[in-house]
Amino acid sequence: MIGSSGVWSIIELFLYLSNTRNIKPMYILFSEKQIHIPKYLGICLQGIQEGGVVSTFGLYFGDRIFNYNYLLVYHLFLFYMVVNMSYKQTNNKILSKRQINTKSSLLLMSSCVVYNGVSLYKYPEHFYREARLCASMIYISSIWTIVSYYKGFRKVEVHEYEKPIYIVKKNINLDTFYVFCYDILFEICIAYLTFYNLFVL
Repeated sequence: MIGSSGVWSIIELFLYLSNTRNIKPMYILFSEKQIHIPKYLGICLQGIQEGGVVSTFGLYFGDRIFNYNYLLVYHLFLFYMVVNMSYKQTNNKILSKRQINTKSSLLLMSSCVVYNGVSLYKYPEHFYREARLCASMIYISSIWTIVSYYKGFRKVEVHEYEKPIYIVKKNINLDTFYVFCYDILFEICIAYLTFYNLFVL
């Protein structure tokens, strides 16, 4: 958890400094007062949340995916997540925005794929555990993505280059499907699989 939190915090910091992602301000609610969290502390907290907590959750329930009691707890959590998201108010304000196909992002994802392939070749005995981790992450992130999309929390813009500028392409459901599949399979599944190979093997 510590390793994945640290790596994800560094990634979030890089995305922020490179203007790949605009990160919304974070607040802590204390005694009915909103306390603003400094920007870089918020980036670290986001790294812990999206790196350490999520990777630990996915691995924990992935290891117990065939245990019906843990599977029930897993789905109770998913049910709570869906209900909680359903009650959130939808607005059109863009709080976080990022570009997924920058050269640096594609290079990083390609490196992760190669690294995971080499690790799997060297340690084939971990195949089934890694497969269960991937199944757990793909399942929960797919549900989260679908609910987020239909609630309007996540949107996709495709830009096309028409000399001399980029224009926003008319929204096509197939483009949205491709982008979300890339996000789930690579930026979530492959990323967390990399954490496993880095800090568990």
